[in-house]
Amino acid sequence: DDSDFEAQPRWMIPQHRLRSAVDMMVSQARNQHGGIAALLSRDNFLQRVRSMVFRQERLRSQNSDQETSRDGLEDPSDQPGAERPSHLDVNMEEGVRFDTNLPAEHSYFGSHLSRVPGVDYLEVGSSHHMLIFLHQHVLFPGEVLPFMIDGSLFDDEMPGLDGMIFGVGFPLMQPPEYNRHKLYGVTCQIYEKGESGRQMVFYKSRALQRVVMNCDDIQGLPQYIATKPTSRCYGMVKILPEYFLPEPLNTVDMGSMARFRDIPSMREKYQRFQLSSTLWPLDACQEYGFAEILERARKKLEVHKIDTMPRCPIQLSYWLVRNLHLTENIMRLAFLTDSVNTRFQLIGSTLKEESFFYCRYCNSCLALCSDLFAMSKHGVQTQYCNPEGHIHETNTVYRVMSHAIGYSGEPSTKFSWFPGYQWHIILCKFCAQHVGWEFKAVEPNLAPKKFFGLAGSSVRIGRASASAPAAAEGSPFVVRNMLRLISNEME
Repeated sequence: DDSDFEAQPRWMIPQHRLRSAVDMMVSQARNQHGGIAALLSRDNFLQRVRSMVFRQERLRSQNSDQETSRDGLEDPSDQPGAERPSHLDVNMEEGVRFDTNLPAEHSYFGSHLSRVPGVDYLEVGSSHHMLIFLHQHVLFPGEVLPFMIDGSLFDDEMPGLDGMIFGVGFPLMQPPEYNRHKLYGVTCQIYEKGESGRQMVFYKSRALQRVVMNCDDIQGLPQYIATKPTSRCYGMVKILPEYFLPEPLNTVDMGSMARFRDIPSMREKYQRFQLSSTLWPLDACQEYGFAEILERARKKLEVHKIDTMPRCPIQLSYWLVRNLHLTENIMRLAFLTDSVNTRFQLIGSTLKEESFFYCRYCNSCLALCSDLFAMSKHGVQTQYCNPEGHIHETNTVYRVMSHAIGYSGEPSTKFSWFPGYQWHIILCKFCAQHVGWEFKAVEPNLAPKKFFGLAGSSVRIGRASASAPAAAEGSPFVVRNMLRLISNEME
């Protein structure tokens, strides 16, 4: 019965279809050991419910196709409520025809911002007393953090206002076992500011160095920088070191034979000569080498239309972490390590794996990480600020799974992070939680014509073979609706 189909939003799975799926699961459970009581205690509850819904949808679609072929009816996709296949309207070979400097410079803040020159790096191992904020996302050195805050917190009485350095801690990142009472974060320095006209001030800051803070030394109540903090909080931060060892074989001076190093036909022979002059075996040299990792990373990023990489090894290691869609655990390890070489090894361990974006609330698969591309010169992932001051970590992808998303509200061009594009809120089709935005070009000669931005706070990155996290299995946003339906059937 599809009588109430048109009464539902197009993106939502109708309740009678959910009820039908639950009916089938309850019917099957009655004939199995443990009965209905065992239905909810089994693993992968959400996945089984979702599979049942889409399995019945496929059967319904197949039956409809058969009836259409027999009766000579119109294409079912032309009927009201029928889901049309989603076609990718962008030629991926065409690349991006858009000024990627605009999102990177956060031009949606307007042109009234004043630039502040200079970058101040603090001495490694030194401790400093500074203003502290919290952030829900992990920032790596080199990233830009835009935010909107009450200007009274940064008043003229504070020295070095223009280029002020402050600390940002990450309470959601688990510290190592030996530092349970520590809070890790970064120092950020303001480099642009401007009035918003609502007693709020726009600021742009750049993350510079990793820091660690002792939670017992924090003075005041730390607040999230994205929630319009109203009070100041100070703490002592310690600047963490960055250790880097160059390629082992590159340190071996081969004298006049060095001219053969860059000749492809002589490279392997040249390496054997280098190894003969050192006590270390080839395996030991490769363990600390990273040239092969960088070459593999470069080839992988070419698929994402990224052809610019930092030259500094330290900055390059952070840049790769943000652009190679690593899992949260690998990103955590990459942040906590003081060794640049170890960071490269962590990156190299994931280059052969195929990854996906999953809904953080219900674990539905939303998009392929291979569809990532750069709409900003900073890469595939950038922090953006909306008019209310909320900061969103956004991953830009060419497409998403058409059956996995729906829409909320109306499209708008107001405060668009990508000038020339309108944005439209997208939701996870199964749990109805906000997962990002669809962007469509409203000006001519822009490419791609359409793409999507996935919110980092609403999605997670995982491998196809990885099991769902325990948190996804108990998501209240989905389970409470399923339990209500099953409870009604049991009464």
